[in-house]
Amino acid sequence: MRPGSTLLLLILAISSAVLTLASSTTVLKVSHHHKPLPLVDPRIVTFCNQTNHPEICIKSARLYGAKLRVIDATNVFNMLIEALQDRTHVIIARTKAMAKTQTSDQVLTCIESCLEYYNDAMDYTKEGVDAFVAGDVGTFITRLSAAITMFSTCNDGFVDFSIPNPLEEQNDRLMNMAGNCIAIGKLNFKGAY
Repeated sequence: MRPGSTLLLLILAISSAVLTLASSTTVLKVSHHHKPLPLVDPRIVTFCNQTNHPEICIKSARLYGAKLRVIDATNVFNMLIEALQDRTHVIIARTKAMAKTQTSDQVLTCIESCLEYYNDAMDYTKEGVDAFVAGDVGTFITRLSAAITMFSTCNDGFVDFSIPNPLEEQNDRLMNMAGNCIAIGKLNFKGAY
């Protein structure tokens, strides 16, 4: 054997072992955890383009649209409300976890206040949905606007203490999602206001 042959054989043996580890089965197991997002139904886009935050609307509705055959203003509203409620639950869980790791009393005070505001926002959202179903457009708008106020008030606590807000981005998204719910919900009451 030539002197370089042993090294070449060793490299080939190692490469074969690495390739075996990276076989298609292994790759499928790794990529299986990331399901592709469903395609966006163009009918949803038509409605979302009537909101102030169409990109957020589309992202919110795309996960729920596959469940429905009929895409109309009521069903898009239902999708957006479900997305808002689900997202708020996720933020509540994250915020509770964040509270457990805080060493700053001021940050902890703000986070605990935010948890109360999130619960209030969930209550207002439910009341808004009830008013929507009852056809009470005034109460519907008022209650969802109150939910937006709760997310904003959470941000205000951090401003009052002049400390960085770890929840600001999430609160802003929740406010935009609730605003989209109002915009789509209003489409169901075109003659009422």
